[in-house]
Amino acid sequence: MTRKSLCREIEIVNQRLNLTQTNFQLVNEQSKMALQQLNPYLMIGAGFLAGVMTNVVGWRNIYSFVGMGFSFYPFLISTFAADEYV
Repeated sequence: MTRKSLCREIEIVNQRLNLTQTNFQLVNEQSKMALQQLNPYLMIGAGFLAGVMTNVVGWRNIYSFVGMGFSFYPFLISTFAADEYV
């Protein structure tokens, strides 16, 4: 490869990296704002409930349940989104 083509390829990769970094910073700021709007007592309560459930049921069962929930999430979203347009 010529030096010019290598420089062009480096610039393209650098632009892609800058875009990824900008997107990451935007998501980070949105996450911070969402956490700031959340009631701290709700966050503490949810953590306490998660700890109790993990202690009672076991972390492996919780992990399986959450994994199953993530697999059904697109199905649920598409189901509820279809109801809006009816």
